[in-house]
Amino acid sequence: MADAVKKGADAVKDKVSEVTSGASYEANKSAAKDSDRSVGDRVSHGVDAVKDKVDEKTSEASKESNKNSAENEAKGIVETVKEKAAEAYNYVAGAGGEGEGKGLVETVKEKATEAYHYVAEKVTEATHAVTGEANKEVAKDSNQSVSTRAGAAVDAVKDKVEEKTSAAKAEAHKHDL
Repeated sequence: MADAVKKGADAVKDKVSEVTSGASYEANKSAAKDSDRSVGDRVSHGVDAVKDKVDEKTSEASKESNKNSAENEAKGIVETVKEKAAEAYNYVAGAGGEGEGKGLVETVKEKATEAYHYVAEKVTEATHAVTGEANKEVAKDSNQSVSTRAGAAVDAVKDKVEEKTSAAKAEAHKHDL
């Protein structure tokens, strides 16, 4: 990018030189044609006019070269920026093509879903652990009827199974994170 800026600045300097040389050429050409001047003075201005014309054309050619170089460099930079922007977009959004990788957004959505399911299973696991303990206490309570104690014991076993199932599911979701 610095090269493009330098070439652009050089093109501007060349344009200033071209205009200055052109103006000097016109002044020297007029002086060379002025019959009120001496022959030596007219010849001197004629030589200077030729030098100015050469400088003008040299500056014009240099200006065009620097301008073209700056434009080409800038076009290259624009193309590079476009390519990088496309790469960034594809990284974030996903390319969407067959066999292409998922985009960042899709990956984040999947990870968020897995995290949600992990937390939900951990809550379910904890809930079954608490209710299982409560049912165990009811099953041990001699003040309860036999049918109540038997029902609580069955529920405690079910809660333990559900607790272990939820723990396994939570671990699977955690693994997918």
